[in-house]
Amino acid sequence: MDTASLLAEIRRVFPPVPMPNLHDLRFHPAGCVQCQWLSEYLDENRGKPIDGPIIRYMHQELGCLSAKGWVWALPHYLPFCLTAEAAYNQMETEFLIYNLGPAEEYEAETRLRLSTLNSDQVGCLIRFLKWCEAHPHWSEYCPENISSALQFVGTIKA
Repeated sequence: MDTASLLAEIRRVFPPVPMPNLHDLRFHPAGCVQCQWLSEYLDENRGKPIDGPIIRYMHQELGCLSAKGWVWALPHYLPFCLTAEAAYNQMETEFLIYNLGPAEEYEAETRLRLSTLNSDQVGCLIRFLKWCEAHPHWSEYCPENISSALQFVGTIKA
């Protein structure tokens, strides 16, 4: 799939949704400092464009976003991964691949985080991963992680 077609699909199946409230952004309950920091940072930026700096802040803490947080983030995060800005830093795409192909001990949590995606959205994540699989950089850099992510996301029932 070419980048333009993938971007059009992302925009079609991941419509922007309002940012969840501060507590609904968090995956872990009160007491998880990482979830607290991420949700507070995002809440401080509520209403601002979700651009590179915000996505860069999020990329290492994707596991701290709730299912509602993922539904809110993906319409911004996925298109960003297709930009020249993301190609320059590469960490955002890399961490998304890792989050979509979790280690066995994190599979249940990841299923919860992806549980509110519909079948079109799950299919789009698969096509994003296939795009990564065919990408000159990602296909060389982390083919095993992409394969794991494709296998895992393929098991998500929407």
